[in-house]
Amino acid sequence: MARIKIQDLKNFCINALEKEGMKPELAVITATVLTKTDAYGTHSHGTKNLHNYIKKARAGGLTLNAEPEIIKEGPSYALMDGNNAMGMVCGVMGMELACKKASETGVGLVTIRNSNHFGAAGYYANIASEKGMIGFVVSNVDPNMNAPGARSKALGNNPIAYAAPAISVPSVFLDIALSNVASLKVFKARAEGKSIPDTWIVDKDGLPTTDPSRYPEEGAMQPMAGHKGYGLAVFVDLITGVMNGGATSMSGEIDSWVLSLDKPNNVCHTFIAIDASKFIGEGVLAQRTEDMAQTLRSLPKAKGSQRIYTPGEIEWENYRKSEREGISIPDDVLESLKGLAEDMQIELPVFD
Repeated sequence: MARIKIQDLKNFCINALEKEGMKPELAVITATVLTKTDAYGTHSHGTKNLHNYIKKARAGGLTLNAEPEIIKEGPSYALMDGNNAMGMVCGVMGMELACKKASETGVGLVTIRNSNHFGAAGYYANIASEKGMIGFVVSNVDPNMNAPGARSKALGNNPIAYAAPAISVPSVFLDIALSNVASLKVFKARAEGKSIPDTWIVDKDGLPTTDPSRYPEEGAMQPMAGHKGYGLAVFVDLITGVMNGGATSMSGEIDSWVLSLDKPNNVCHTFIAIDASKFIGEGVLAQRTEDMAQTLRSLPKAKGSQRIYTPGEIEWENYRKSEREGISIPDDVLESLKGLAEDMQIELPVFD
């Protein structure tokens, strides 16, 4: 498998963005988010998508050098307009501001409207954990999931992420979307002509199906755990687009960042940072999180189980391996990066 050093991949992405005309400081933010996401092993949300972001900017659906601006704020909150900026720029600036407010008041909440796809939500939650805080991040997205009993797409597969600092690993963190499986698995089964479990999607009549051949033209993803995933997806819309006056997954105002290149994505994000030192003293949170993690890892193991992982532990193991050996690049990611390199006429520094 092809590999690439973390810094080399980051520099490649910065180079591509700057050649496209992005300001250096914004290019660094974007490249850092995408590269670290690949180093975690979350390739679906990493540098694979950079070429499409650039194409979207060329088509007029994303404003490459825009930055979010504060519309309203108080000591512990802020509302920002994303101004159709790169989602990674909105994400980093949003969580940095939430952390700043949390350091002053204990809790900071920043909500952003009129943004774009921001990649992996867990990256932004970890911004807070790196500062010794608890981070919580949500975003709404274009609809691709049904409500139980509904026939068609109604809800976004809205991501939720959290992170808290620890000791044996940098953080305990979780980053999930709310469908039973990732839609990429449905696309893969369709391409291979295979059937799927009937818990993945519904057909045009809203009924569970094992046939992926008509998705996404017809049908919808199923929410995880039925009404539970459904309820959480509604919560995300409430605390993003409904609360901040932006678009919601159900409003028809959020367009696909992949399929509608010429249209603004219009997604909304909310970032919450909690400075636990205000409650339990400086440096205590990481130790208490570590104690909890060690308790979980030392639980009696089920028959045949070799290990109990805490949330985010696998991603941190992947990251350490990426630091030592370079990031392993799956074929689909490599294909996208090669396409970007050819488009921008720059070298992609991969090695075996």
